[in-house]
Amino acid sequence: MDFTLQAALLGAVMGATVLAASTLYGWTLPSAPKAYGWWAGAFLLEAASRSLLLLPGGTVLLADLSDLLHALSAGLSLCGAISFGGRPISGGLLIGGLQVAAAWAVLVHLGRANGLLPQDLPVFGIGGGPLLLAAWYFRSSRLRGGHHGPNALAAVAFGLNGLVLLASPVLHFDHTLTVWGLFATQVLSVLMALALLLEVLIRQQAVAESEGQRANLLQSRLADALSSVQDGVALFDSRDRLVTANDLYRQFMAPVAEVIKPGRLFQEIIDAEFERGVVRQECEIVRSGKLADHALPSVQGCEAELFDGRWVSINVYPTADGGHLRILRDVTGRRQMNTSLHDSLAWLRGIMNTVVDGIVTIDDSATILSFNAAAERIFGFGADEVVGRNVNMLMPDPYRSEHDDYLRRYAETGEARVIGIGRQVKGQRKDGAVFPLELAVTRMNQGGLVTYIGVVRDITDRKRVEDALVESEQRFRDLAESASDWFWELDADLRFTFVSGRVRQVLGVGPGYFIGRSFTDLASSCEDPRDWEVQQSLIRARRPFRGFIFIHRMTNGAIKFVEMAGRPAFDPEGKFFGYRGTAADITPLKRHEQELATQSALRQAIIDNMGQGVAVFDGDERLVALNTQARQLLDLSENDIETEMSTLEGLLLYLAVQGEFGRSGAMMTKVRRRLERLRRNPLRVFEHARPNGWVLEVRSTAMPGGGLILTFTDITDRKKVEATLREAKDAAERGNRAKATFLANISHELRTPLNAIIGFSELMKHEIFGPVQPPAYCSYVDDVHESGMHLLELINDILDMSKAEAGMTDLVDSPVDMAALIKASLRMMEKRASTNGVILLTDLPDHLAFLRADERRIRQILLNLLSNAVKFTEEGGTVRVTARVEPQGMVIHVADSGIGMSSEDLSRVMEPFVQADTRLSRKYEGTGLGLPLTKALVLAHGGSLTLDSIPDQGTTVTVVFPPERVMGERSPENGEADESWRRG
Repeated sequence: MDFTLQAALLGAVMGATVLAASTLYGWTLPSAPKAYGWWAGAFLLEAASRSLLLLPGGTVLLADLSDLLHALSAGLSLCGAISFGGRPISGGLLIGGLQVAAAWAVLVHLGRANGLLPQDLPVFGIGGGPLLLAAWYFRSSRLRGGHHGPNALAAVAFGLNGLVLLASPVLHFDHTLTVWGLFATQVLSVLMALALLLEVLIRQQAVAESEGQRANLLQSRLADALSSVQDGVALFDSRDRLVTANDLYRQFMAPVAEVIKPGRLFQEIIDAEFERGVVRQECEIVRSGKLADHALPSVQGCEAELFDGRWVSINVYPTADGGHLRILRDVTGRRQMNTSLHDSLAWLRGIMNTVVDGIVTIDDSATILSFNAAAERIFGFGADEVVGRNVNMLMPDPYRSEHDDYLRRYAETGEARVIGIGRQVKGQRKDGAVFPLELAVTRMNQGGLVTYIGVVRDITDRKRVEDALVESEQRFRDLAESASDWFWELDADLRFTFVSGRVRQVLGVGPGYFIGRSFTDLASSCEDPRDWEVQQSLIRARRPFRGFIFIHRMTNGAIKFVEMAGRPAFDPEGKFFGYRGTAADITPLKRHEQELATQSALRQAIIDNMGQGVAVFDGDERLVALNTQARQLLDLSENDIETEMSTLEGLLLYLAVQGEFGRSGAMMTKVRRRLERLRRNPLRVFEHARPNGWVLEVRSTAMPGGGLILTFTDITDRKKVEATLREAKDAAERGNRAKATFLANISHELRTPLNAIIGFSELMKHEIFGPVQPPAYCSYVDDVHESGMHLLELINDILDMSKAEAGMTDLVDSPVDMAALIKASLRMMEKRASTNGVILLTDLPDHLAFLRADERRIRQILLNLLSNAVKFTEEGGTVRVTARVEPQGMVIHVADSGIGMSSEDLSRVMEPFVQADTRLSRKYEGTGLGLPLTKALVLAHGGSLTLDSIPDQGTTVTVVFPPERVMGERSPENGEADESWRRG
């Protein structure tokens, strides 16, 4: 290879290298097309292809390798041209390019082998096609984009270079033509590099101009948005200098409005606010002149009172460029609403102490501070079981272990997943059951104390997923997100042309829902048709508007109330071209208003439908509620006493003037005396007799937080009934005393002749003065004696019953051997039992305890019960007596298998002189005093007597003496000693 050809090859290699380096540099610039990357690779391969020819030897192998690299370069160059034309590069295209390159290299090798092609020089040629295609795209009007010079130069350079490459197979047969071809390639490569660099630089300049225009547009929109936003907004740069502030911000800070100018330091503005008393410090407001201190979570959202009495919340948010956004929001209405709601709930709680949702409050360490009754019902814990403990005890795993970390992260970063958002979570009851609940948590700052208020509702049949708020990326979106508003624009025809993306989070629809729609479409959604007429007049007059409310129904059926504010936009010539403004979701505020209205209506409906009169007074003793029943009971008309205008003292004074407290004495003295009693002791119940004869029961109750509830109940009829019952009771007691006196007197009069009859009959029965003649009289004497004894027992029972009814039963207590007494009573009844064919049975323990009681009365109890059992048991039946000492005392059962009684008879037989069988032809004799007298004697000992009976199966009488009368077990020796002591 001669020197001329080597010099030409070296120049071609240098030109390709410069072209590759220039293209690679252009590809690194921000606005460079993707095609530059493909071309940079292609030009590097082209430089390598030509560099091979400079190696010594000049063999056929070097020529074949040079053609292969050239073919690969052609493939990459084709990809660059297609990419520059705006089409994607697919994997199939790359594979096809590799296959074509391989095929070209094989064809060239075969051509050399057959002597058809030069042996020491490459053919090239195939790389010209992609360059011609790129030249065509450079000349295309679609791609020039107004940059005619660089595109034309690139088109000419690419086209000529492509032609030279296409002619290479012919030129390389002659060394002279080869030299000229390589020289042309070197020059064209430099031109291509220059054209490509110019193209990238001009593109970059165009992008910069477009970004500047877009920044100016955003600045204009930001200024308009700040003017129409419903909050006072001030924007500060990274050096804490004021950039801009809207008119509402200056209105809030009116005494220092002249200080609020762009370029002023925040330190100067905050000093002026404190010096002129613009902000009356209510919450913790840092005095630092650094806005970063105001953006700390500890002072975010603080509320302060301004010089004119309005309340604002103060928030400072960092922006993406290191600046800060200070927002003042008028919260006067909300604070007034909260005060009104607190007062309303205070006295309503006094009437209805019922809460549907559970309310749990915790501090910043997650310790439970309060736990209301509804929360107790939901979780199953009592308030005393949870107050003072960590709230994670109400959560299942794994939420229990994660909660404290979440609360700590929230305190450090302000990142909220539940607080201020509301969420569905899992709860755990006292019994361990896990259940879904809806949780809404609000953070409340009270001085330096942070309190979290959680409202929980048990929801077992539905779930809801809350989408997290999208973090803003621009200052414009920072304003929208921090103000909880979304922005909109109308054109001159009042059609929406722009809606910010925030609307998706607020209303659940994207901006496309509004774009193109007319503002008049909102007429059908207007909350009040009269508001639409006012809104139309403002728009026709091209005036700013605020407070326009329309209703939006979401896809899930929920209702959203949206409040819009806007101002007209005019061009520099004063021509109207639309409106710009903001819209905010005021659904929570509307719900508060609806809750207040509902609670007020519910309160009035409840007290108006009460059977009692109700008067409610607040903490200042102002009358806040008076129902219809109270007016009727006190003879008050609507014009006499008006709610919200009268006081407790005024009401008492009015009643005193009407003679309610009597006509004599000083009225003011009576009023003051009653007023002082109510103030000193608000929890009172007393009766008041009205002049018209009515009697009212007045009940006063203190309300939580101050206030008083008076209820009036008409008890006139009840008083009349009580008087009638009292007279009847007195008459019955007089009759009962007369009956007892009569029975005692008649029993005494009967005993005197009875004693003579019994005494003489005993003398005759035992023939003390000689035999009775004739002997037949002996049976008559026995009958007379037995009848006299029966009559004496009857008289004694009557006297005992009278004493028992009068509570005059005398007991002579002594240790009684119950086992011996029961056995003795059974022996006394053996004759009658054997006569009736009844079997007597006992079931007594070996050592039955003694009983401290009246032995004669206990014997009387046992004999009465055994006598009844034997009398009402048919032949062949049994009577069983059992006695045991149990925890409730000494228990004695007397059970028979007799005729039994019905449930109706069980209650009747316990009345004196009453028998289950009341017929004159009854089978069983008796006076009906046995069971009542027995029960009275048992009660006199402090015990109890019960009956259990089934007709035709028998009756069981259970007598229980109290434990304090049981004296413990006694041995037989002790029993004999006690018996000896008892008998004296």
